[in-house]
Amino acid sequence: MTDDINKSNDTQFNLVRHGQIDGPAALYGRTDVALSRDGWQQMFQQTNRLHNLDNIISSPLRRCRDFAKELASDHRLTLQIESGMQECDFGEWDGIEFDDHSQQWPLMTSFWQDPDHNTPPQGESLETFHNRVVASWQSLCKQHKGQNNLVVCHGGVIRQILAHILPTDWRSGEWYSQLQIGHASLTRIVIPAYPDAKPSVVFIGLPADFGQADFE
Repeated sequence: MTDDINKSNDTQFNLVRHGQIDGPAALYGRTDVALSRDGWQQMFQQTNRLHNLDNIISSPLRRCRDFAKELASDHRLTLQIESGMQECDFGEWDGIEFDDHSQQWPLMTSFWQDPDHNTPPQGESLETFHNRVVASWQSLCKQHKGQNNLVVCHGGVIRQILAHILPTDWRSGEWYSQLQIGHASLTRIVIPAYPDAKPSVVFIGLPADFGQADFE
């Protein structure tokens, strides 16, 4: 398998979720945490298999931006920061550790089960988040048509893009609980080079430690 699509003029998007972060397991949305050392290693391992990149695009948050900036420098490309690719803002729940026993957790359980009707206090609604990501995605597709693109972003963002492309219910809690997008995982979308072509999802959530021989 190869990521060199220049001959066909198809548009390719490699969506990579950020690696492990330097902090406890928590609900991180707008909270601006950095990558851990292992997270950096995961990202390098994943992106080392990507070649002939035309553009590197990143969420503005550190766990994406710091690595993307270094990778762009290595590839001698200008990093594009895309605010629409930022993770959902979880409001008062943002940054709360998963083992926390505060009064917020019963409300958060309802959010996991039915996120469309349980917006976090002072947070971003699921519909607002979905529409933001989709608008940013559509803009990127127009800007970088016929090119090989890497987008460093977040699990929630990748789920919204996939939900926009695939016939699924992005309002359902099952879409978020059953679709695993691991740290530093790679999801690939290709848009064929002909009028009104629909995006094709090549694979979802390829782990960073997936064997190179299997990948090819």
